[in-house]
Amino acid sequence: MTTQDPSAEHKHGAIPFVNLDDFHGSTVEDVYQQALLLNKKNQLDSTELNKVAKALNEALELISERSKDSFTIRQARLSDIDSLYNMVNYWAQQGENLPRAREDIVRNIQTFAVCVREGEVLGCACLYVYDSGLAEIRSLGVHPLVQRQGQGRAIVEFLLHKAVLFEIKKVFVLTRNPQFFSKVGFSLTTIDALPEKIRKDCEHCPKRAHCDEVAYEINFSYGDQK
Repeated sequence: MTTQDPSAEHKHGAIPFVNLDDFHGSTVEDVYQQALLLNKKNQLDSTELNKVAKALNEALELISERSKDSFTIRQARLSDIDSLYNMVNYWAQQGENLPRAREDIVRNIQTFAVCVREGEVLGCACLYVYDSGLAEIRSLGVHPLVQRQGQGRAIVEFLLHKAVLFEIKKVFVLTRNPQFFSKVGFSLTTIDALPEKIRKDCEHCPKRAHCDEVAYEINFSYGDQK
């Protein structure tokens, strides 16, 4: 039985196997800086360095071309205030969340994340952190013309990642769409288990006597903490 040299396939134009997991968490700049380091150590010559740079540029161009209709999730900025205010209060009028004053959104801009496509804000939500470290996802809303395209889930996952960075142990939400949050990893809980939330918002909510929201939570563990 003859064993074929893997490099022979590459020489004849076949694409070699690449484990994409090796690049998880790395940026294009990270890869290029690593190539520069190898070049300085004389482990990568100038011709090979140029090949790396060319390949990275081609990859960026391809991704950019294929992603013209995609969206980006990022931290909200003060330049997003008008869009945030309109989005939050549109859904408040639909009875899906509580209204927020413009000044309140400005003061809490650092808690908001937005979904953006071609400079337009398509959705938003915020991560409100209580004194105890308990956090709530609030003011989740996506533009009504772009529903069910993954924007809402992407915003929630962005905020959950932020919660993990803060080492927040519990994130909860009050929702009329439990199926959505269940798919994102939340589990059913009770409003009675959230005393801070009841004191802050629910006491003044006009729907308190006939609340139609359910509470969902997600818990994180960080091992032994000092």
